[in-house]
Amino acid sequence: MNQLQIFFSQLSDRFVALSQGQKVAALVLTTVTIGSVLAMSFWVKTPDLQLLYANLSEKDASAIVDNLKTQNIPYELSNQGKTIRVPSNQVHEVRLKMASEGLPEGSEVGLEIFDKTALGMTDFIQKLNYQRALQGELARTIKTLDSISSARVHLVIPKQTLFIREKAKGKASVTIKTNAGRTLSQHQVQGIIHLISSSVEGITADNVVVVDDKGRLLSGSQSAHAGAARSSSNYQHQRKVEKEFEKTILAMLEDALGEGMIIARVTADLDFEKNDQTEEIYDPESQVVRSQQTATESVVGATPAGGVIGVQAQLPAGQNEGGAGTSSQPSKRDKNNSVLNYEINKITRIVSKPIGIIKKLSVAVMVDGVMAENEAGDTEYKARTKEEMEQYLQLVQSAVGYNQERGDQIKVENIKFDRTTELLRAKELEREKQIDLAFQVGKYILGLIFVILFFTKVIKPMIAWMTTSVAPEEEETEEEKVAGMSEAQKLEEEEMQRLEEGLASASEMRKSVLDFRTKDPKYTSAVVRKWLREKATV
Repeated sequence: MNQLQIFFSQLSDRFVALSQGQKVAALVLTTVTIGSVLAMSFWVKTPDLQLLYANLSEKDASAIVDNLKTQNIPYELSNQGKTIRVPSNQVHEVRLKMASEGLPEGSEVGLEIFDKTALGMTDFIQKLNYQRALQGELARTIKTLDSISSARVHLVIPKQTLFIREKAKGKASVTIKTNAGRTLSQHQVQGIIHLISSSVEGITADNVVVVDDKGRLLSGSQSAHAGAARSSSNYQHQRKVEKEFEKTILAMLEDALGEGMIIARVTADLDFEKNDQTEEIYDPESQVVRSQQTATESVVGATPAGGVIGVQAQLPAGQNEGGAGTSSQPSKRDKNNSVLNYEINKITRIVSKPIGIIKKLSVAVMVDGVMAENEAGDTEYKARTKEEMEQYLQLVQSAVGYNQERGDQIKVENIKFDRTTELLRAKELEREKQIDLAFQVGKYILGLIFVILFFTKVIKPMIAWMTTSVAPEEEETEEEKVAGMSEAQKLEEEEMQRLEEGLASASEMRKSVLDFRTKDPKYTSAVVRKWLREKATV
């Protein structure tokens, strides 16, 4: 405690000895130091706020803020109250707590509308609430997609009746808003359409319309989308085939010649025509008897009344066959019938032509030369030889499956690459790296210089000024004064110093007596009484 009093006493003496300008500078420096310490402490104590929820409705934001106030959790509002931030170490805990309490509820009404059913609700109100709940649940499901920030669904559910044979078809419309910088592909749009049609009875994919927040139609006609999707799929397959061939060529040649020495481009003509052909081939030479049927009929008897039927009945009497003139001559009739069925060998062949077969390939490959030293020792460009180019051509033909009957074209040429832009870009990048490195090093050097100057010019003098005793300067001042005095003044000054020393010793003696009285008051009172008795006897 005494050391602290001595320090503050010396500090006060030092401050009083300063000039007016030095006092102002000392006060300003002290204020800046205290302010910096306080600002640093506040900055350290300020919690790191992270995003809890964004794009909240007013109802959900109000409920969440009330809940945070109840739990005494610090929060921050932004984006017109739609965004809430909380300390980073409590984000997940708060989200789980809010989810257990059903927050945020969202602006859509879901199936929770049936949690509280009022008595006396009509059938119309129940159907209307069911439709609202279905729309809300579908909107919530669509919003779970990464690219979608908000969605609204409108359903037209046909009324069921027993008097109409053909049921009316339901319809649906979806309005979506995507996140900033995100778009929906046709596959995602078709996914939303089929999600709606599969979730609501009576709604087909043809009756679902999807639009964005700008009013642009995303769904349209299904047939048109089918054709566009087919064309897009064919183009993607073609590009995939071409990329695979290019990667094969590059991987093969770059391993031998080096990276960046090859440029390969492939154009593939693919046949996407779908063709199913059915053939039936008959072989007449390979006929085989499959079945045979023979029928024989023989009739013997008298000639029927009226004569023989036919030409003989028209002949004169006595001129019929055999010369017999009688009309009752017995007759005989034979009938033979034979049927043969043959089986001919038949071959039935159904041929389905594969889709996407290669009709023609066009390949162009450029090979860079090499940089070699000439006889003078200088580096110069050297082209590839014809033998090397022929080898590269054969390798490329083997890699892509060259077919001359198909009309494939493959060109491999030796061309000097222009690397001026690449070299300039490399130099610029190197220069930027050096500049960044210089800035980083300069920043640290300047910071170190500032710290050293601040310590040597401000902190160190202040520490020395605060800790240096004032007594030596006073003694030096007294010596200077004594050196300039006369003999009489010196004697007078010595007398004054003896008086001051005597007073100081008397003061110390008095302080010792007071301390002794405080430590042992009984003994002190006995000594005083003894002194009083001795004085009375004297």
